[in-house]
Amino acid sequence: MNSNFSTADLASSPSTRAEEKLIKYYLPAGLMICLLFSLFLFIARPLPAGQHYELVLKLCLELLCVWLVYYLSPEFLNHKLVMVIILLAGLSLGYYQLSRPRGNPEITKTYESVFKDLEEGKNPYTSGRIYHRNSQEQIVYQNFNYPPLELYPYWFFYRLFRVWNMQSLSYFLMFIQFLAGIILVLTFRQSRTRYILAFLPLLVFSEITTNPAMNMLLVSIFMALLYRQERKPSTANQLLLAIVIGLGLSAKFFFIPLAGSYYYWQLKVKDIKSWLGVGGQALLSLAVSWLLMLPFGPLNVINSTILFNLNLGERNIYTTFYPNILSSCFYLIGQPEFYGPTAVLILLVVILFSHKISLYTALLLSGITFLLIATTPEPQYFGTLLLLCLASKIIRSSTQPAVIAGGEAK
Repeated sequence: MNSNFSTADLASSPSTRAEEKLIKYYLPAGLMICLLFSLFLFIARPLPAGQHYELVLKLCLELLCVWLVYYLSPEFLNHKLVMVIILLAGLSLGYYQLSRPRGNPEITKTYESVFKDLEEGKNPYTSGRIYHRNSQEQIVYQNFNYPPLELYPYWFFYRLFRVWNMQSLSYFLMFIQFLAGIILVLTFRQSRTRYILAFLPLLVFSEITTNPAMNMLLVSIFMALLYRQERKPSTANQLLLAIVIGLGLSAKFFFIPLAGSYYYWQLKVKDIKSWLGVGGQALLSLAVSWLLMLPFGPLNVINSTILFNLNLGERNIYTTFYPNILSSCFYLIGQPEFYGPTAVLILLVVILFSHKISLYTALLLSGITFLLIATTPEPQYFGTLLLLCLASKIIRSSTQPAVIAGGEAK
């Protein structure tokens, strides 16, 4: 395994011109098209089974905000007035999140049924006893549809405190997201990026009623290790990166495009040593993920998570359908069975494009693409994507100053 790998190498884009055009023109143009389509969905509500069309509109607005943060120069973000506005936005979001009524969310009931399975020695990925609500708000029972790393931390929390309700879940999510934000702050404490502290409340309060927190924590560790690899490259750090990716692949699906972009970016197609090095790291990641799935049966987990979510017909029997950009397109043309293959193909094309840009822009682009092609809109990942954006922006601007991004120096 090549210990000379570093983020300085990763930031040397084969085509800075292509990257500049992507950031400045193509990405915002694509996001604006998605925003207009989401506005059409919100107004027309063309799908009879669709629920909560506001989610796709919210997602597109969030993605545009993340792009803007990535595009703007660090000098602009470091301006005191801008930092105050960002800080107030985060605190206002926190007040809204903590004060709004939460009702009876599905997630707490789902995890209650998972905990019951575990206490009775049953496999939640095969038991068929996990609580869900379908599009008619009817209670249905099926298998657990999140990967194992979305099970272990919450099971540990429940076993430790013997309490489980919406309030305790919210506090636990805020704690995990706070840890992710602190890791980001400590990682870049010597980079004079004061605006990270201003973004901290937005990260902590970005989502407190569902469970993206493990993704945010793992993304923060992943980016911290990438930054460390740039400063002190080592084989040990490469192995840690592979392990964290393996953990990420066992959390909710957001880490899949990041892993694909990270490994493909390193690959030199005509170099056999590169294939061996990258392949060894990827195998370690898969082994870590496999070990986490082992207690439940890896094939059981894959069938109840990835394959379940790619099959719109089966998924809609047991869960509510919230229209997203790509899935809505296939429902509108009456061909939902082609959604899964097309989503995988689009993500693959974006990952293959990563060689033309820096790794950090590639990570952000693959994350944005994933959220647009996911089965349902996931505005819950706003904080995770924002953290990825901030870390990518800092590393990219420090290792690739020649790229113009919203006024950065040539």
